[in-house]
Amino acid sequence: MQPESTRPRRGWRETVEPGIYRVHRVGCPRSADHRSGGRCGCPYAVKAPGRAPGKTRNVTHPGPLRDARAERWRLLAAGRPESRVTTHPDIVSLHDLATAYMRAHDGVLAPATIKGHGEAYRRSIAPTLGGLPLAGVTRQRVVAWLAELTGTHSAHGCWKALTALRTFLNAGVAWGIIAENAAAGLRLPGSRDGSPSRTGPRRVLAMAELDRLLAACTAVRTECMVRVSAEAGLRRGEVVGLRWGDLDLPGRRLTVARSVWQEAGRDGAPPVRHVKPPKSGRVKVVAISLGLAERLGDLYATSVIEAGADAAGYVFPGAGGGVMDASTPSRMLARACVRAGLVDGDGTPLVSWHSLRHTAASLMLADGVPLPDVAAQLRHADPGITARVYSHSLGEDRQHAAASVFDALQTTRTVRETVRETDRERENPLA
Repeated sequence: MQPESTRPRRGWRETVEPGIYRVHRVGCPRSADHRSGGRCGCPYAVKAPGRAPGKTRNVTHPGPLRDARAERWRLLAAGRPESRVTTHPDIVSLHDLATAYMRAHDGVLAPATIKGHGEAYRRSIAPTLGGLPLAGVTRQRVVAWLAELTGTHSAHGCWKALTALRTFLNAGVAWGIIAENAAAGLRLPGSRDGSPSRTGPRRVLAMAELDRLLAACTAVRTECMVRVSAEAGLRRGEVVGLRWGDLDLPGRRLTVARSVWQEAGRDGAPPVRHVKPPKSGRVKVVAISLGLAERLGDLYATSVIEAGADAAGYVFPGAGGGVMDASTPSRMLARACVRAGLVDGDGTPLVSWHSLRHTAASLMLADGVPLPDVAAQLRHADPGITARVYSHSLGEDRQHAAASVFDALQTTRTVRETVRETDRERENPLA
């Protein structure tokens, strides 16, 4: 909070009636005593419809109140004003808008963000909407596109595509090319029968299934990588970025200090790996189990003490002791899933790397670990994020446990007792 002396001064905003306010100046006596109904020369502000649906704008009126009220009625009757749209001859279609956005934000946004928007556009948006003129990207067309997309893409893929489209159209509105964003406020349609949507390999494992998966890991390195995600909740890039100096095995602590993101090479060039801070942007310490600490100790003895690897290097290095390739953890996990029998009818692994993080949170919540503790272990800034993402783990058993707190009340009656008392009242209504 700024010191009192450096805060910008502001006059009092008096509510006269719904939709009409008196904007008192700083020097007005009403800004000091906050007495309503006083006479002064300060203007009014009337609330009127904005240019976008659901938006409002404030229009200043000098007064008196009668004229300000009439002006508000006139603005309400006029409805939304016409948006000022400028002409960009080089941006005609949605493809042109997406290209202009990517070009304008290259080097400004994170490379992973640019890459994600680009992939979502090429895979999901361009085949259907890319060639449309901007005037043809209507709300009705976007809703129809999203409905088609949910039948062929995973829920995560649909969400990424909708986010990218909304971002491009937001830029068009900000640049004055289009009047409104046709994708604003849209949500992914849910299943009518309550069945889960096609989300791909994002299964959350039960404890017995996780034990079976770990038993199928033939190498200590693979087992440690899976356990670091499935127990401590690290993301794939954070697992790849772990160094031996980040581990405190006697204290059973692990510092998440960096993450590795891999960018595909252009024109046949090898991929480029970026070492960056973790997703939260802050270094966090998480706890690990005794069993995981022992297995990491075994890995240290094998790779560093016996094989002579760098004691300050990566815990899970790639070729030559450098950063591991981004696809290597997924291949290792897929092979372990096949050996453990965690595949669907087509032989596709049921577990993705990120679902191991979901497994960690779900197992902790199912075992009764308090929500703030789970949020701290997952490094969520707000426990509300944990509650929203993993609400499926707070199921009926937890709800019954919460309701059972009130079982000790002495006024509790069974249904049989209530029926018996009702029958007695019917037999002897004068009692």
